[in-house]
This record gives sequence, structure tokens and C-alpha cells, in this order.
Amino acid sequence: MKKLASKNTGKITLAVALLLAAGTLAQADTMDTPTVSTGWKGLPFDNSLYLQQFNSSLGTLNSVTLHFTAVEQAGVTVENGASSGASVTISLSGNVETSDNHFDSIAVISGFYGPYSLGANENAPGLPVYNGSGPDYADLGVITATKVKTVTISSGLSDYIGNGTVAFDVAGAGGWSAAGTTAYSLIINNFQGEGNVYLTYDYLAVPEPTSAMFLGLGGLALACYRRYTR
Repeated sequence: MKKLASKNTGKITLAVALLLAAGTLAQADTMDTPTVSTGWKGLPFDNSLYLQQFNSSLGTLNSVTLHFTAVEQAGVTVENGASSGASVTISLSGNVETSDNHFDSIAVISGFYGPYSLGANENAPGLPVYNGSGPDYADLGVITATKVKTVTISSGLSDYIGNGTVAFDVAGAGGWSAAGTTAYSLIINNFQGEGNVYLTYDYLAVPEPTSAMFLGLGGLALACYRRYTR
């Protein structure tokens, strides 16, 4: 009975070791594609970007995550046209959309800047005169707003598998406004947008040849062990 128990224990131990080895062969892994960018584009814009597909030789694709950074910026000046001083707030309302056959992600870009204290228009109480100087005027420099979005899908993945690229459409739009005064001049210079996109592929990795070889040798050892202990 003791000899039989020893044999069975040996078989169980080796079998468990092989199962553990098999479990470590197929492991979850991720791969990021290179980031592609529209570059700075005058708004509105519409641009196509191409991202690397997933090579199925690496394993089985489980999900795809879209990483998307949208940026809009402009040089902004504001001048008060009212006959009294004002506290003026500038607002940006924009969006950049990234889409393909499965993703449709909109990055809403909004921001409020100020308030800026501006004096009465220099021609008050007559009709406002905007001359780009004086206490009624402010140069706000370049204002930049950024929005980051991440979206994951786990179905319809066949479009992302291959040795080529998958196409994304990136489109941007936006506008500026001012509040806090009855009249103003708002000048927007070089209003631009940009979209930066990359994908993360989450997959179950294919075992390396050496790992598969060791598992095969283990199976052979188990078969020999059973034959020897009969």
C-alpha cells in the first residue's frame, strides 16, 4: 500500500507541475501602437490617420483601447467697447472627434479664462473705437486647452487584425466668445487644433517555442514515468 501511495503521489506531483507550466505559457499581454498625429490644423479641420494593426502571430486579440488627446489653441486679444469698465470672461467651446467603423469618440474642449478687468472704451461716451491699446484692451497671449479620452471595445475586432493599418477620421471645430460687457472686440489669431491617437492591443500571448518544447518534454517524462511505475 505504501509503495502504491508513493507512485500515485509522484504521478500527481508531476501532473500538477505540468498543469502549472501550461498555465504560464499563455499569458495576457499588451502592445501599444506608435502615436500618430494630425499636426496643428486650422479649425475647422478633417484629417485621416492610419494606425498599425495587430499581428495575429503574437496571440489572440481580446480588446482594443483607443487613446486620444485633443488640443485647441489660439492667440486672443479682447477690447472693451462699453462706456464703463467691465470684468470680462473669455470662453472656448470646441471639440475634436475621432472615429472609425467601431469607435466614435468626441473630446469636448471647453474653458473659461478670466475675468479680466478692462477700463471704459477710450472713445466713451461716443461710439466705441477699437485701437488695440489702452486700459480697455488686453492681450491674453496664447490660450491652450487639452482633453484626453480613453475608450475600450472587445467586439468587432477583426478590423484591427492584420499586417497593415486601420484608418481613423479626426475632425475638429471650435469657437470663442466673451461675456461681462455690452460691447467688445474679440480677436482670435491662429486658431488651431490637433489630434494625437494611439491604440493599445490587449491579447493572450502565443507560447514561445522553447516553453512549448519544455511542456512537451514534461509530457513525455510523465508518460515514461507512468510506464516505469506500472
